[in-house]
Amino acid sequence: MFSKLALASLAAYTAAHGVVSEVWVGDQWYNGANYGSANDNSPVRAMPSDGAYVAYYNVNTDDIVCGTNGQNPVSVTADITAGDQVKLRWKGDRGPTGDYWGHYEGPVLDYLMRCDGDCTQFYSSYGNARVYKIWQAGLDSSQARPDQGFWPSRPSGNGLWAMDDMSRNYGSWHTVTIPESTPEGQYILRHELINLSSADDLDGTAETPIGGPQYYPACVQLNVKAKDGVDPIWAPETPARSMYSTGDAIVNIYTPGPDGIENFDIPGPAVVNTVNRKRSARRFERHAKREAFAQKH
Repeated sequence: MFSKLALASLAAYTAAHGVVSEVWVGDQWYNGANYGSANDNSPVRAMPSDGAYVAYYNVNTDDIVCGTNGQNPVSVTADITAGDQVKLRWKGDRGPTGDYWGHYEGPVLDYLMRCDGDCTQFYSSYGNARVYKIWQAGLDSSQARPDQGFWPSRPSGNGLWAMDDMSRNYGSWHTVTIPESTPEGQYILRHELINLSSADDLDGTAETPIGGPQYYPACVQLNVKAKDGVDPIWAPETPARSMYSTGDAIVNIYTPGPDGIENFDIPGPAVVNTVNRKRSARRFERHAKREAFAQKH
C-alpha cells in the first residue's frame, strides 16, 4: 500500500503528463478529452483526471484497453474512409510553448479494435476487446541523438525516440493512416504512448512512486467506410488483455553509457500486413508482363 504522501506525490507528478486534447478524423476537427471526462461532440473517450498511466502490473486488466477512464463509450463516432488519416495532439505542460507532451523517451503505437457493432454501446470493461496493431515506432538508431536542451534530461539512447520525434518535429501531433484495406464498420483507434524514463525501476522513486514502464492509451471511436476499389482484409486479432506481459519494456534506457541503449524491442504483437493481396498480385502480374515484353524487344 502507498502512503497518503506517496499518492499525493503521484497525483502531482502524473498531472503533468497530458491528454489527447484535439483530433482530426479525415478532414473533420474535434475536441479531444478533458482530464477526467469526455467532451461533448467528441469521439475521444475520457482520460484519467490526473493524467495517470496504466502501470506495468495492470497490462493484463481491462485498464490497458482504453485507460482507467476510457472504458465507457462516448456518444460520437467519427466518420472516416479507409486510407485516410487520424491526427491526435497530446497536450501537456512541457516544451517550448508549455503545452507539449511531457515525456520523450519511448515508443508510439496504434491499434484498431472492432466494436462488433455500435461503438457507442461498446464497453471495453467487458473483457471482450480484441486488437490488431497497424503502426509502431520506437528508437531510430540511424538518427543522431538530439540536443537534450528541448527536454532537459539524461541521455536516453543513441538515436531518436518516437515520442521525442512527435514532440520535437511535429508539435506534439501524431498522425496515423487507417489502412485502406480496413473492412467497413465501427472501430476504436487505440493510440498509445509508452514512457520508459523509469522503466527499470519497478519500486519507483520519490518523484514516481509507481515505477516501471508507463502505458498511456487513448481511444477514438471511428465509423470506417470502405475505400472504393480495394478488397477488405480481415486482420488477425489479439485479445487486448493479452497483448502485453508484465515483463515487457522493463529496460534501463540510460545504460550502457554514456549514451544509453542502441536498440529497443517494441512490446505487443507485430504490425499486421494490411497490403491488399489481390491488388499486389495484379501488380506482380503487370510487372511480369512488362519484363517479358522487354525481353522480346
